Amino acid sequence: MAQLLAERGSYFVPLVDYPFVVSNYPPVFIGLVALAQKAFGPSLLAPRLLSLLATLGLLAVLHVLLLRVVAGRWAALALTVLFVMPWFVTTWAALARVDMLALLFSLGGLLVVARHGATRRAWPALVLFWLAFFTKQNALLAPAAVLGDLLLARDRRFGRALVAFAAPLALAFGTLVLATHGAAWRHLVPYTAAADYEWDRMAESYLQFAVIAGPLLVLIAAALVAVPRALLAGTGRVYLLYFLLNLAGLATIAKSGAAQNYYLEPWLATLLLAAVALRALGARFAALGAWWPAVLLAAAATANYAYPSLHRLPQALRRPQNAEEFVTLTRLVRETKGPVLSENLSLLVVNRRPVLLEPYGVLMLTKHGLFRPDVLVRDCEAGRFPLVITETRMGEIPGFGECLERRYEPVADLGPYQALRPRPAAPAR
Repeated sequence: MAQLLAERGSYFVPLVDYPFVVSNYPPVFIGLVALAQKAFGPSLLAPRLLSLLATLGLLAVLHVLLLRVVAGRWAALALTVLFVMPWFVTTWAALARVDMLALLFSLGGLLVVARHGATRRAWPALVLFWLAFFTKQNALLAPAAVLGDLLLARDRRFGRALVAFAAPLALAFGTLVLATHGAAWRHLVPYTAAADYEWDRMAESYLQFAVIAGPLLVLIAAALVAVPRALLAGTGRVYLLYFLLNLAGLATIAKSGAAQNYYLEPWLATLLLAAVALRALGARFAALGAWWPAVLLAAAATANYAYPSLHRLPQALRRPQNAEEFVTLTRLVRETKGPVLSENLSLLVVNRRPVLLEPYGVLMLTKHGLFRPDVLVRDCEAGRFPLVITETRMGEIPGFGECLERRYEPVADLGPYQALRPRPAAPAR
């Protein structure tokens, strides 16, 4: 997406001809990466560094917010460190994805609201919430929690706050849609929504999250029983709403292609509400003031050591031979003249080759009747692609997968990928 934006000025392509790329994220993160590509050339370093810096910024904002929520600097620091305990946080913190930057903007908005309430001085929260949306279009739960809190409080400012948030957001999004001749709407809404759902995986994911967050969930439940007003009214209610919205939103992890980054915001929301619960229980039961380190240590140990099979070294360290195989893949891409298809898109981008096909998005659109792969199949039959690097998804695209099997042959198995070349033409009789 950043490559297309840097080269064409837009990454919302019409999908009537190459490139067949589904662009499923708004432009903030993509735009920053595109600027880095134009300045320094294509590299995975820039987006990974951006994700890492966003994570560090998120920790800084979280610590400042926790200083307002819990009593004591040490408790705030311990809860901040607790955020990075689960494997899915350390895995996704520098994975060149939009999630951490969107979370940073959302949490920044919550911090502004915590400081200034729903007053005119809280206008920077609106900007941060808008930036979160234009980083990841479903990053709406933090502003929804704030608006929900105003609604439940029967605050007369609810209407003004709703209009102040929604009207400029709709205007900005509408401008983006008009500027891209409707392509931004198609890519970010119907194309992104076109997916299969694996409902059994949703139940498994809820269980996994409940185990990882178990001690914090017990803390929240204890506060709801012992000191319910601390969570159901006052400043605690916005965090309760944020938690409940995220708990409901976790159901979207059933979407095909969803990964454990879907745990990130629910984990953050659980941590914030647990901090409110810890403070409320400490005020109600003085003895807890001496026991909170043990409680948080149990929470950290559970978050870190639950599901040890998921705590794995990076694949490059577990299988160092993959490094040699990726060198071979890179050499194949660089030495091949003509259009190359690859399921590893970064392999093309960093080697300054155009990305002609994004297999997962095209597969989903084809399955849901939003795309016909006729051009792909035609060019496959003609042997137009001198090199195709497949994993699993290209072979699942209707018509195209069958063509690859018939017209192409494997020349190398390299890591999780297989390199294919066109079969030699049969001699004429």
